[in-house]
Amino acid sequence: MKFLAAIIVFLLICGILGWGILLAVHGSFWLLAVSALAYFIAFARIGCMPAVKDHH
Repeated sequence: MKFLAAIIVFLLICGILGWGILLAVHGSFWLLAVSALAYFIAFARIGCMPAVKDHH
């Protein structure tokens, strides 16, 4: 179930970043900046965390 949720979140982030790029082409950079910042924060908090060691 986590894998399916990860795919949905990834597609959502891709859609928002793509929409931000389209708006940036027309001169409005706010959505691209906000979504890129949110992506980098999520990557830093989740993607760069050390592996959890299981002591069982």
